[in-house]
Amino acid sequence: MVDELTSGPDVYVVSCFSCGKKYDAVLAASCRCLVRERSLVCPHCGTCFCKQTHAHRLAFWAAAPPALWERKAAESGAGFVPPPNPRPEEVRRPLVLVVDDEKEVQAMAIRAVRMLGYGVVLARNGEEGLTLANLYHPDIVLTDAFMPKLDGREMCRLIKENPQTKDVKVVVMTSLYTSMQHRADAERSFHVDGYLAKPVDFRKLEEVLRSLLPKKKGVAPG
Repeated sequence: MVDELTSGPDVYVVSCFSCGKKYDAVLAASCRCLVRERSLVCPHCGTCFCKQTHAHRLAFWAAAPPALWERKAAESGAGFVPPPNPRPEEVRRPLVLVVDDEKEVQAMAIRAVRMLGYGVVLARNGEEGLTLANLYHPDIVLTDAFMPKLDGREMCRLIKENPQTKDVKVVVMTSLYTSMQHRADAERSFHVDGYLAKPVDFRKLEEVLRSLLPKKKGVAPG
C-alpha cells in the first residue's frame, strides 16, 4: 500500500485499496464516518479505508509520517466534552437522540447530525437513552447495539412498548449481527426500524435519516 520511495515527513504516497490509484495521504481529506478513528478519502474515487482490515490499517499507520499522527490526534474525540442537552421545549426538530458510550463516536455523530440540519441530544448509555426518549420524544433514536447498563436493542423494545414513545423510530448501529437474518430477528424481537453497519458511512447515515425522519417544516430555536 505504501510507496516507500515517496514517503517522508511531508509526503506519504499510498495506493487506494479500492481503485488502486496513488495519492498523497498527507494532503487527503479525512472521512466523515462515525468511527473511533477516521481514515482518509481517496481523491480519485472518494473511498475511505474504514472498512479495510485491521492489518491494513495497522500497516498504514505504522509508516505514517508525524504530520498525519498529529492530525489524527487533533481530530480524535478522546477529549470530547459533550455539550449540555437543551431543554425539551428548545430543541431543534426533527430531533435525533444519539445513544452511544464511546466519546469518539458521540463527537462524530453529533457533528454529522448537525451538518444534516437536524436537532440532536445525547445519551451515554441505554438507561439514559430510555429516560431521554421519554423526556424529549425524539423523531428518531440512533443507538449503538451493545452498551453497559442496557443493550441498545433492548432499549428499542422498551421504547416501542411504551404508548408514549411507540412511534419513535429506532436505528441500531453495530459491527456485528448485520446479516439479513439477524436484521429480521431484530425487527421481530426488538422492533428495530433500521440497521447501520459500523463503521457508519456518512452517506448511509444521511440516507437512513432522510428516509425515516419527517420533512422539516421549520425549526425551533436551539
